[in-house]
Amino acid sequence: MPFLNPEKWSHEAIVARSNMRPERMQKLKVAGNSGQNPGFDFLQEGWDDDPALQIVIKKLLAKFPQWGVAIVDRVLADWIGEEVGL
Repeated sequence: MPFLNPEKWSHEAIVARSNMRPERMQKLKVAGNSGQNPGFDFLQEGWDDDPALQIVIKKLLAKFPQWGVAIVDRVLADWIGEEVGL
């Protein structure tokens, strides 16, 4: 289980992430419609910050395996085998 950062789960941090959700969802929607990879860093940030985005990202990764990103033990990883986000 990744280290839980208490600051990440403060009320202010949760509100800030919630405010970012519509913009992130729009970018993921565009990616889903175009097939354009929004970038690993963007996917990782959304994955780490917002459980609602995890659902969308999981569906996109299944739809676009050519992006070279997989979910391994609830962590995003690239296909080179390098785990990210631990």
